[in-house]
Amino acid sequence: MKIRTWLASAAFLVSLFLAPTVQAQLTIPGTSVKFNVSDKEWQYVRTFKLDDGANVYLYSYVGQAVVEADGDTTVPFLRIYVRENYGGDVYQLAYDRYLKQPFQSLNEYSKGLGLPKNGGLGYEGIYTSPGDGRDYRFFMTYFKDRRTAVEFRLETSRGTWEQMKSKFSAVLSTIK
Repeated sequence: MKIRTWLASAAFLVSLFLAPTVQAQLTIPGTSVKFNVSDKEWQYVRTFKLDDGANVYLYSYVGQAVVEADGDTTVPFLRIYVRENYGGDVYQLAYDRYLKQPFQSLNEYSKGLGLPKNGGLGYEGIYTSPGDGRDYRFFMTYFKDRRTAVEFRLETSRGTWEQMKSKFSAVLSTIK
């Protein structure tokens, strides 16, 4: 009897370690845009309502501690900026957002990673935060769903970029 109980317990523990990460498919409110995040790696934090009527949905990465070489801990994040009834195109949206936070583009693309089939505009870039003087690196995509403008931004410190790049790409590759 004890052997059977031990085997059952061992099988349960093995199943916990081998269980696949659960993917949650989420839809951005007010759009038909869907994306997937792992519920073991990403946690919804809150929604912000901006003065210009836009909503920002914020998720933080909680999958594992992300530590810089100097010992600083970084909290990578996913920010989804949504503005309904946006009359401009994605280039105007990107420029408007650039004026609020200038950055250096390392790569610009109009198809592929993080962009739905109907296209958009994507960047891989860097900037230095005026608040803390640290360097940050990000993926940022802009696209429209009907008349709603959407920006996805996945960001981390420059020192933890290599640790997070594949996690960010995994989220962006699920946007539909």
